[in-house]
Amino acid sequence: MADNEHIMEKGAALRDFFASVDANDLQAAGLALAQRFNLPLDGEIDWTEVEYDFNRLFVGPAAVPAPPYASAYQVEPTLMGKPALEARKVYRRLGLAVPDQGQTPDDHLAFELDAAIALIGLDVSGDDDLAGTKAWFIADHMGKWVPDFIAAIKAEQDVTPAVAVAADALGRWLESAVSHDRH
Repeated sequence: MADNEHIMEKGAALRDFFASVDANDLQAAGLALAQRFNLPLDGEIDWTEVEYDFNRLFVGPAAVPAPPYASAYQVEPTLMGKPALEARKVYRRLGLAVPDQGQTPDDHLAFELDAAIALIGLDVSGDDDLAGTKAWFIADHMGKWVPDFIAAIKAEQDVTPAVAVAADALGRWLESAVSHDRH
């Protein structure tokens, strides 16, 4: 299987994890992540506990310590800030749209992973503009905020192993996506 297909499959597993809405989604996505990235996810996992941790870290209702939005990692964090609008432009360029636009900010990690997967799957040779969009979105845009997001997760105490595996997998994925695009 080609390198970009592996990166796309891994990105899809990450997207599914960060788009999860309940313990069942988290279990399916978490097990797929562990398998795709060959990361240990051993023992008896209480997926309801993982759901609680996921909501505490990423969803709320209280303020979350690791918001999964690019806009949260700006110098002055603003929901639906400049990164969300930039992401929306990339989505439009790819013919993508955020489902239920306005409900979840466009710069949510799951949406950005979806766009990155689409960009990785495109043959951009001969299209300097699209190649530039791909390089900017993955290396510069995602490369700027995703490491801070991962650091915010790792700074938290008592993160469940499934969430820790997802954070590790995300870091590995970003590194491979950026390095693949540069070759």
